[in-house]
Amino acid sequence: MLSVALVSVFVVAGCALLLGLITLFNNPTRYTNRVFAMLATLCGIYTVVNFLADHEQTHALLWVRLTFTLATFMLLLMMLFVNNFPQRGFRRQWELVLSAVAVIVAGVTLNGGFIPSVILKPDKTDVIAGPFYPVFLVYLVAALVLSIVLVRAALKHSKGADRERVKYLVLGLFIAAALLACTNLFLPLLVGNNDLAGFGTYFILIFISFTFYAIIRHRLFNVRLVVARSVAYILLLLTLAIAYSLMALQLGGLIFDDAKVTTAHQAYDVALALVLAFTFQPLRHFFERITNRVFYRDSYDSQQVINDFSKVLVSELHLDMMLRRSVTELCRNLHIQYGQIVVFNHDRVYHIEHYGPLPKRLMIAPELHRLNKRMLVADELEDDDRKALMDEHGIRVSVMLHTRDEFIGYLLLGDKLSGDIYSSQDLELLEIITKELAVGILNAKAYAEIQEFNVTLQARVDHATNRLRVANRHLKELDKAKDEFISMASHQLRTPLTTIKGYLSMMQEGDAGRLTATQKEFVSYAFGSSERMVNLISDLLNVSRLSAGRFLIQAKPTDVVAMVEDEVRQLQPHATNKGLQLTFEHSPKAFPLVELDDNKTRQVVMNFIDNAIYYTQTGSVMIRLSKVGEAARLEVTDTGIGVPEGAKRKLFSKFYRAENAQEVRPDGTGLGLYLARRVIEDQGGTIIFKSVEGKGSTFGFELPLKARNPVAKAKEPHGKH
Repeated sequence: MLSVALVSVFVVAGCALLLGLITLFNNPTRYTNRVFAMLATLCGIYTVVNFLADHEQTHALLWVRLTFTLATFMLLLMMLFVNNFPQRGFRRQWELVLSAVAVIVAGVTLNGGFIPSVILKPDKTDVIAGPFYPVFLVYLVAALVLSIVLVRAALKHSKGADRERVKYLVLGLFIAAALLACTNLFLPLLVGNNDLAGFGTYFILIFISFTFYAIIRHRLFNVRLVVARSVAYILLLLTLAIAYSLMALQLGGLIFDDAKVTTAHQAYDVALALVLAFTFQPLRHFFERITNRVFYRDSYDSQQVINDFSKVLVSELHLDMMLRRSVTELCRNLHIQYGQIVVFNHDRVYHIEHYGPLPKRLMIAPELHRLNKRMLVADELEDDDRKALMDEHGIRVSVMLHTRDEFIGYLLLGDKLSGDIYSSQDLELLEIITKELAVGILNAKAYAEIQEFNVTLQARVDHATNRLRVANRHLKELDKAKDEFISMASHQLRTPLTTIKGYLSMMQEGDAGRLTATQKEFVSYAFGSSERMVNLISDLLNVSRLSAGRFLIQAKPTDVVAMVEDEVRQLQPHATNKGLQLTFEHSPKAFPLVELDDNKTRQVVMNFIDNAIYYTQTGSVMIRLSKVGEAARLEVTDTGIGVPEGAKRKLFSKFYRAENAQEVRPDGTGLGLYLARRVIEDQGGTIIFKSVEGKGSTFGFELPLKARNPVAKAKEPHGKH
């Protein structure tokens, strides 16, 4: 019987001391951890001293008095603990008063007037109470009453997981304290013996059991990891010790003679050591898995959950798929039975997504608006309308989803699969991921709205495009009619103008008789005007041919130097009249013949030189002809008015003229440069153009020496295929 009691003492004392050390080392700076560690340590010491008071009779009186001294400080630590867990009750000054009272009572318990003597009996000791004995009784009752008051206040103000921790921890404390008071104080006074005092060890075990349950189930002190690893290593060491004892002592004793150590015995010991060494790691992993299942049935890595949740939000743009994956990911990781995300749009339900079994009835918008709070935990609410509403629909946690400026909706979560209440880890995780979820939903809604807008916009664009096609068809018909009219009008005008020009030329030459100076001047003006009219009609005819696809390129070897000299010679009087220096430069070596359309290219050269003279008031016009690789380059450079920056990109368009050009030459048509570009490009060449407003311009072209297709052909209308 003695051995069983001794083993019980060591087991209980060891568990109490281990619990105290784990709590202290987990967070030594926290006041409640330090107080609880001292309380658990005193419980372990009390177990040993209480055992010695019954079985070590040499100093039995001292051990008995020490049990009451330890009980005094255990009651003090219990009051200090319940005053600060989970939050502080009365102020620290009152704790100092309680400590002073406890020191005084402890001094009384060591006084001869408290317990003057004891009666020694086999395996027990009876206490003889002295006159100071009631002092401890009053202290005990006062401590228990004060602790009950503090616990009631703590339960009233604590919520959720804290309430459950307080409940189990304080319940274990009070049961152990009440039973110890009955068996070690009140019953000895009533029956006159201490027969039940030895059960104090088991009452301490009740306190330890309730505390361990609070640690495992409700994460008391957040020491589950330490406790789990400690239990795993204790089980591992016990298993190895038992295995070694059985194999080395029992089995070895049967096989080998204990009188001498043989080589076979040594080999057996070495083999046993190797077996234990190789089985250490597998056994350690086995016990860690077992303890993890007990201590961490619903554990998870918060950071991993956040990372996985963020991947869902980043990878999904469609609202319905993002909501479905989000609520599924959340409920599976947190082991939640049911989850729902309700998205609002202008105070009306916009979209709902579920996970798990559906409740009997879904919340409607007015009911959801009654949950108008950042986070509601049903287990932390008082009995009010919101708690009743959440209980009715099986909702344990409601989180409002909103960004800084916009309300998004609600995240509603049901019971956990384990039956546990939502822990502080769960609620902190929900605080983090619901902020990301609100932003993700807002982005998905914006994406959906953009998609809807794109569909609507595409329909409108298609409608407008159809109208534009119809309008474009009409415009092409009108443009065709216009080209036909211009072509017809040009042909009709060209014949009489040619006749007029011929007769005027004859008059200038004197075929109609001698003309006076005034008559010659008038005839010269009329001839010049008719000449411009013929050129205008030629341009209009060329434009008409381009539009109709009848613009022919007739390439043949041409002396470009002679062609340019002819044009310079004809325009020289015009330059001289304006006081301009007109110069033509070309290589002194023989210039190769160039395959091109002589008439059309000549018009381009004439147009460039004529424009340079017209738009240059003072200075010079320089014409340069050179051979560049396998191409002929012509550049006409003037010191005229130049081209404004804003007009450059439209300068070669049909009928376009820059504003400064219109001021200098109001009668221009805007067709010369357009036709020049088409003529050069249709022959496989490129236009040269550089200009600075107010400083002059350079117009020119590069043409290959050999035509790409020397056979005359009709070019397709510009813009058609």
